[in-house]
Amino acid sequence: MEHDLHLAPSQLAVLALCQGVACAVSGPVWGNLVDSGASRKSLLQVGAMLWGLCTIQLALTSNFVIMIVLRVLNGAALAMMVPVMQSIVADLTTSSNCGSAFGKVACAANVGQVLACLMVTPISESVIRGVRGWRLSLAFVGILSLVCALFVRVAVHEEPTVWKPRRFGILREIRTFVQFMKIPTFRVIVLQGVFGTIPSAAQSFTTMYLQYMGVSNAMCGLILALRTVGEGLGSALGGYLGDIAHMRRPTDGRIFIAMFSVLVNIPFIYAIFMGVSKSQDLSVFFAGLLFTSGVFTSWEVAGCLCPVVIDIVPRRQLSSAFAWNVAIVFTSGNMIGPMLVGVTAQKIFHYRLTTDSIEDMSADMRESNAEALGKSLCFSSIVPCIISALIFAMLFCTYSSDRRNIQDCQAGDTDSDVPEASKEPPTETSRLLTKRRSSEA
Repeated sequence: MEHDLHLAPSQLAVLALCQGVACAVSGPVWGNLVDSGASRKSLLQVGAMLWGLCTIQLALTSNFVIMIVLRVLNGAALAMMVPVMQSIVADLTTSSNCGSAFGKVACAANVGQVLACLMVTPISESVIRGVRGWRLSLAFVGILSLVCALFVRVAVHEEPTVWKPRRFGILREIRTFVQFMKIPTFRVIVLQGVFGTIPSAAQSFTTMYLQYMGVSNAMCGLILALRTVGEGLGSALGGYLGDIAHMRRPTDGRIFIAMFSVLVNIPFIYAIFMGVSKSQDLSVFFAGLLFTSGVFTSWEVAGCLCPVVIDIVPRRQLSSAFAWNVAIVFTSGNMIGPMLVGVTAQKIFHYRLTTDSIEDMSADMRESNAEALGKSLCFSSIVPCIISALIFAMLFCTYSSDRRNIQDCQAGDTDSDVPEASKEPPTETSRLLTKRRSSEA
């Protein structure tokens, strides 16, 4: 795309940024729709069709402005997945087994991502019957999305829902978010997420670091694919271990699982970015280390965070809670992480800018930049990991009481079928907070 359309790296970054911002901003809107009684099956169909059509149109266009518009629409459609899918998982599971379900969903997403890359990347720079490979790849992915929408229509069954228009609205959704932020455990989860996503966002520079260490481009792609596979397996394993820990220690078992996963990331980060010197071919070493790292450092979301949200937020507001959490965490973490790496690499560790490609650099400069980038990645990942683990520890003080309060609130809620016209959207959360304040008094 860069070569064919003469797009600068900064323009490609703008495309990614626009899609990411649209994804973060529109998530709460989808969540509000679900919590207002909109059919989740219909939303899945609409979302899959929209991102499929946008992707196909991206394959046909060469205009940069049109590409921005399509990426924004694509991001808005993709944002639907988190609140809708996690709401469905929550309805199909209980507090004691939801971790495994969340882990399987995450694993499936990672496997799909890897399969798509393996199928699409080899032909992206080819020309097939006069058509560039990347255009065919986008069209293929778009067609798969349309097939997915058809599959949802045929295979997914959902009980009829009642549309409650009084729950829908931006101002009401903002008030609901304010109520969420009054729950101590939810505040901890959001704050942890901000710091917890910085390492993964910062490690978007991993490919560049591997290239500095002499790993070929093809091997870089394979290594990162192995890490993605490891993260998928780790999500499934983390969800399963979280459920076991919850059954044995309902008040803090999941928290221990999450803290272990965060803390064990620190030695892996050091070994990857600081623990080796370029004395031989390191491809196998990096592949094994990144795969193992993915398996052990991706437990916290499926094993702890998603199940904890289910335990502290009223069921009919789960979609909004998930959407707001992802919106805040995604936006902040993905802005801070890469910027932190860039600033520390240049200002603190003396990374030297050059117009030469990595292959054309002198050996001294390549080694110097590799060391600077490795130190920057290590610093930008380990420090947020430590802060994230400390924030996780705060759940020991908040989770048990918030979980008990929501259980008491839902047990005493006898008017769940009352028409919405007689109730305000944040009623359940307000009752939860009132009960918490009265218990503290």
